[in-house]
Amino acid sequence: MRDGPRSTGQAGHWLQFAQMVSKRDNNDLDRDVKMFFVVGTTAMDAFIACWETKRYYDSSRPWTLVRHYHKGEKIRGWGGPDKGTIEMSAERWHPYSPANFVSPPFPAYVSGHSTVSGACAKMLELFTGSDKFGEKEIRKPGIITETPGDPVSLPLETFTATADMAGISRVMGGYHIQADNVAGLKMGRDIAQYLWKDVYKKYFEGTIKIKS
Repeated sequence: MRDGPRSTGQAGHWLQFAQMVSKRDNNDLDRDVKMFFVVGTTAMDAFIACWETKRYYDSSRPWTLVRHYHKGEKIRGWGGPDKGTIEMSAERWHPYSPANFVSPPFPAYVSGHSTVSGACAKMLELFTGSDKFGEKEIRKPGIITETPGDPVSLPLETFTATADMAGISRVMGGYHIQADNVAGLKMGRDIAQYLWKDVYKKYFEGTIKIKS
């Protein structure tokens, strides 16, 4: 899940997935209002928690880590558009990204994609009562970075697997290390669990207590 110039952000992707769920389940207006409310506000709370964590830890991204910790060493990495994996000096390492967008200019830990995806996926599971998604996404490999390949089909069998795929894509792309991803997914899922149990269910049932 890498957001290109004609794409949407992390929350937007999950609102699009919610549209698929609405069509799949033949939702009426009342159910759609509730579903898009919980998914959208869960994404907002996940972003707030994510950015508080980023500001607190102020951790580096692979762009800095690879070039600093492996300085003077030979490593294998992406050689650039249509060059595949090559041997290079660590100082030349580059994420799998266009040259005009090397790496996000803000702290890495925790991953925003992972946090929001973990949260929205868990919320859709809790709201629908099932982890089943049952969709697929057709994409052309390399379409943003190099000559596009043949279309591939990405199975989105469950909400959990879809969130996992979004998170690991940021590691494979060179924007995050795995610690950013794992912690982000867990944080997002914990946020969704709390919101569903202590806020949204009670709100829909009319039993929530508002503190003045």
